[in-house]
Amino acid sequence: MQKFVVAPLFLATLALAACGTSNTPGNSASASATPSASDGSTPAPAATAVTGTVKLQDATTQISPEATLELALVDVTRQPGVTVNKQAFNPPAFPQAFHIPFSASAINANDLYVLQATMQNNGRSYTTKLQQPVLTRGTPSTVDLTLVPEPTAAEKMLDDFKQAKRQTGGMTVKNGTSSKIGESRSWQVFSDVHGVQFIIEQVNQADKGFTKTEYAYRDALPWVVVQQQMPKADAPATSTQQAGWGNNGVLVLNQQISGGKTSTLSNSEAKALHDQAEAEYKRFTKQH
Repeated sequence: MQKFVVAPLFLATLALAACGTSNTPGNSASASATPSASDGSTPAPAATAVTGTVKLQDATTQISPEATLELALVDVTRQPGVTVNKQAFNPPAFPQAFHIPFSASAINANDLYVLQATMQNNGRSYTTKLQQPVLTRGTPSTVDLTLVPEPTAAEKMLDDFKQAKRQTGGMTVKNGTSSKIGESRSWQVFSDVHGVQFIIEQVNQADKGFTKTEYAYRDALPWVVVQQQMPKADAPATSTQQAGWGNNGVLVLNQQISGGKTSTLSNSEAKALHDQAEAEYKRFTKQH
């Protein structure tokens, strides 16, 4: 008989326990049903600007008051590239922080965007070695850029001159000498199928010193002249004049190097070198 009394009481206790469990605040079942802040359900806000800093590869570079740094956010998927926004600094102060805002509607997630940086300083251009992708295709909105100097037109001309000089080994060369009281001369004339391309002339004036002049030509016109003054043959140069002209005859290279310092040739000095180059070309063209 007792078994029939105990069973109902036991069932009632279980029912009450189950009811109490379902209504207890803060239990584990209830907590797991509530979204947490760390489950990724709240997306991070979309970028509204490209930010970062720009530095110089050579931190000792002197920045002139007229220097201008420009940064541009450009969509390069479309050609020509479309500038979304840009920012300029005149003059920049390195490391230069930047903040380039944009409207979210201006950005297409399928396009490629790059941050371009250029600077003009003391007649020289500076830029990054590579364009920096930003914003889309997994690229960041915050970047750090490094500016490197590009060679000037004069430096490019000197490099081309040195390369042309190395190529004289494959040309026809003729040598000559002459002398008079107090002066002796020697020269080498390098020619190819197009005519005279290079002349090297050395003048020894004894107590007045030694002069070595290298003349290079393009299209039968003076291109680059490098003239060195030294106390005697094979001695280090005490001064060097360098002049070069573009295809349109405009002076591109005009340097005077003396005492370890570089200055600008005067127009008259550059013209004198040009006149010398023309006279030498005419002289040796007739002979060869």
